[in-house]
Amino acid sequence: MRAAIRNGISAVALALAGCAAHDPAMAPPSGVAQQITLAGKPLRYVAEAATLDLTDAQGVVRGHIFYVAYRVPGQGGRPVTFLWNGGPGANSTLLHFEAFGPKRLEGGALVDNAQTLLADSDLVFVDPVGTGFSRPATAQDGSRFFSTLGDQSSITDFVQVWTQRHADARTPVYLIGESFGVWRAAGVAEALEKRGRPVAGVVLISGGIPVGPVLPKELVTALRLPGRAAAAQVHGRLPASLAGTSPSATAEATRVWAEQVYAPALAHLGDLSAQQKAALVQDVAHHMGVDPSLVDRTSLVVSSRQFLNNLLPGRRLDTFDMRISTTAGQAEAAEPGGPVMVRYLRETLGYHTDLPYLGLEKDTDPAAKPVGEQWDYNSGDTSPAAFAAAIAAARAGEGPPGAEPWIRRAMEMDGKLRVFAAAGLYDSLNSCAANEILKAKLEPGLSARLSVNCYGGGHMMYRDAEARVRLSADLGRFITRQP
Repeated sequence: MRAAIRNGISAVALALAGCAAHDPAMAPPSGVAQQITLAGKPLRYVAEAATLDLTDAQGVVRGHIFYVAYRVPGQGGRPVTFLWNGGPGANSTLLHFEAFGPKRLEGGALVDNAQTLLADSDLVFVDPVGTGFSRPATAQDGSRFFSTLGDQSSITDFVQVWTQRHADARTPVYLIGESFGVWRAAGVAEALEKRGRPVAGVVLISGGIPVGPVLPKELVTALRLPGRAAAAQVHGRLPASLAGTSPSATAEATRVWAEQVYAPALAHLGDLSAQQKAALVQDVAHHMGVDPSLVDRTSLVVSSRQFLNNLLPGRRLDTFDMRISTTAGQAEAAEPGGPVMVRYLRETLGYHTDLPYLGLEKDTDPAAKPVGEQWDYNSGDTSPAAFAAAIAAARAGEGPPGAEPWIRRAMEMDGKLRVFAAAGLYDSLNSCAANEILKAKLEPGLSARLSVNCYGGGHMMYRDAEARVRLSADLGRFITRQP
């Protein structure tokens, strides 16, 4: 199965085409001239909404990838940055319209985005197959794309062909992925390097750093505490004796305790006396502001789900931003601004199609399953024991299974490849502290090319205005190689 998926897309021949191949109502793509004022100066650019068709070695169309590209004409040598979100099964609207595109969703309208990365790089926002306007050619073709390895292969082909058509071999290429999109960015970077197409930099947002098992699992578990302690302080649930001058200071103090006391205890549970375990139960609970009864007496751990559901009586913390809470059982709110974003694609950029934009518009096929429900995590250890452990971890809110050390291998192949990793302090799915310690434990040759950054936000840290400004500035310096 894995070999078939590895080879099913990676050898395809690709051709740039309009969506007419799978939607006769689609007009040929054309660029739209636009302008934005950044730092008091006008910047003219061209926006293009188009589709790249993927065909196999026999010339049969197997899928279609929709993208929106923003290019500044007349400026040679500009980098190009490819961006996508995760899911799996998510379109690119979060990074596009909330973080780095020239238009940002604010108050139900699209306004000029002062934090766009367009000042420093051309941008290509990519919707993987099965998201947005991107589709497999037939339902049977979905299995070619709805897997970790098939997805990476198709996006690698997309990046390679897009750059061949719109750039040259000297154009610096950057990849930005968020959440599960981190896996995609890391895997695509490795694949491009293998094909002889150097990657200048990779940005990993809220998805960890796929370099392999550098940190012991006990340390990874312990390092979930700093973010939880910061969230508990925000909600007024942390004991006064543990609260620092700020949530970030509290997180740092908790990191020291977690690394020096909690992690070693987890690594030697069998050596602890009943009295030592009882004392640790109290300490663990106090460091995250919960009742000691939530701490498992055998593992001395509180799962993510337990913490989110029990820090505040009758309320649940948001998975992506633990500063936010809702009434227990309350349904998630619909994605705001969906019609505005789709209207921009259809009308402003002129992408006329009868297809629904998946993720913002309802699928016209009532029997269609979301991509995430069809996904095959066909990487890493696929043994029954590993699969059972992965299911248990997913139920506890610990994330998807099977990351490979893609980014490590890419960095080992290319001594110039640099990596920027970002995490939000209040994200229950990631850990700023774990990223920082991982960097410290990497070999010097890799650590020197890895930048780790923590922001005062959640999984989508750019939803916090201060964090968005800082993240954009940091990435601008990363892309332009400024200190």
